[in-house]
Amino acid sequence: MAWLLATTRMLGPNTRGLPRADFVAPMRELGIRIDSSRISRWESGLEYLSPRLVAAYEQVAGLPPEHLGVVRRAVARDGQLMDRHAKKPEPPDPVRIDEILDRVDAGEVHGHEWLWLADQLHAYDNVYLPRRTWESLATHLVDELARAATTPYLARYEATVTLLNARQAQPHLTKSVGRFVLDPDAAVITPVLAVLSEMSDPAACDLVLRLLQSPSGKLRNSAAIVAAAMIGREHLDPDDHVIEVHVGHELKAAAGVPSSVTLDLASRLTDARFERVLHATTDEAARAALRQARANHELIDPEEARTLADHIGMHAELLSSRKSPDPDQMLRRLVREALCHVHRRRRHLAAAMLLASPYAHSVAEVALGLTAHDDERLANLCWSLVGRMASALSAHALAEQLLTERRPRLRTRAASTLMWVTDTLPEDAVEVLARAAVDTSETQQTASAAVLALGLAGRTDRLADIADAMPRQVGALAQWAIERGPAVKDQNHAGPLVTPTEPQPNRDRTAPDWR
Repeated sequence: MAWLLATTRMLGPNTRGLPRADFVAPMRELGIRIDSSRISRWESGLEYLSPRLVAAYEQVAGLPPEHLGVVRRAVARDGQLMDRHAKKPEPPDPVRIDEILDRVDAGEVHGHEWLWLADQLHAYDNVYLPRRTWESLATHLVDELARAATTPYLARYEATVTLLNARQAQPHLTKSVGRFVLDPDAAVITPVLAVLSEMSDPAACDLVLRLLQSPSGKLRNSAAIVAAAMIGREHLDPDDHVIEVHVGHELKAAAGVPSSVTLDLASRLTDARFERVLHATTDEAARAALRQARANHELIDPEEARTLADHIGMHAELLSSRKSPDPDQMLRRLVREALCHVHRRRRHLAAAMLLASPYAHSVAEVALGLTAHDDERLANLCWSLVGRMASALSAHALAEQLLTERRPRLRTRAASTLMWVTDTLPEDAVEVLARAAVDTSETQQTASAAVLALGLAGRTDRLADIADAMPRQVGALAQWAIERGPAVKDQNHAGPLVTPTEPQPNRDRTAPDWR
């Protein structure tokens, strides 16, 4: 967080090139006690970084509300930041609470407003709201979790976690999560089910273990993601037999290098269970991947990971016009974790830090270029990062990559990433997605991703036009997408947040040989 404040001050939209002395005055106007030595302590991680301080950095740098604050919440809750738990609640503001609640049903509540409302409802032991209001609040928040990504998703996730710790809100939220996840027609499960990882409740653990044994591969995969996070938070016992059986089954079904989800869960098993799984795995590539994940907590060879992260970091600094003789080592560390760390939570937290930083557009653009890499493993890692930072890129740039990508697995990745762009899909991208949804030569995964991308882009008219030509399962998904509505896009995050730089010439998007 100290690095994030420092880079924001030096490269932010309104503070780029601003002398430190000129940064002090507007901070003081916001009531922050500040001088040059205190800035040094804040930006070196030597002094407590309060929510109020982070909000002031946002305001002075010209960033949207909670752009940095939501990341601070996630880092603090993850135990990676000094925090003060005994905080005085803000004075209640009944007028603002009523105004936000009035807009819940219309889906017009922004991420920073969800956070503020959650804080207000969590701050007091007893808050009176009619039962129907609690139910509406929980239902709409859970629904928005399924239709949001990047910063809007993180804001709603943190609001949900806050409300899960509010005695009166928790039962309504858990019921809403359960109804959504167990709906047989639900197409997007993981973003909603993930909130259970924050609960140490035995019922939540039991539900996740039961889902690990579901006949639905979609449910099993989502449950594995949540189980790994619950083990990381010490809410779930890694010595459970169900977890070992699931990992063994997924390794056998993979018939090659396991998925990152399986490697994440396998790396968290107890020593005895991990050795049993390793011994039962006959594929040598899978065995090597298991050992790699267990020993180094990375998805690829450490030297390969370092070289990839250095390449992206160096080019991102150049694109951001950062003026310093020394490389930004924290940028490289975060890029490496966001790409290669075996634990999904670590990858997502690092990506959230990058997305909140002034490097967001540059990192996403360099990673997008590398999605064309000849090595499909590395291209896949880059697509994963691009997907988590899609709001920093234009829809046109992503559509270009979809048009040129021919590898089936990566075409699915490319179509999935177009779900979360913040600007309007260009017509050429809409046509490519529409063709993918009905083309029998495409995999079902790619067709499904294309349907969801059109639905979340609000192009239900196009889905209705091609509904009759879709395969049966994809057609059912299209109906779900039409009913759910478009992706959640906060007005204060309505487009790629790009730090102004000198004009850049058109660059060839083919992947350089970074090795």
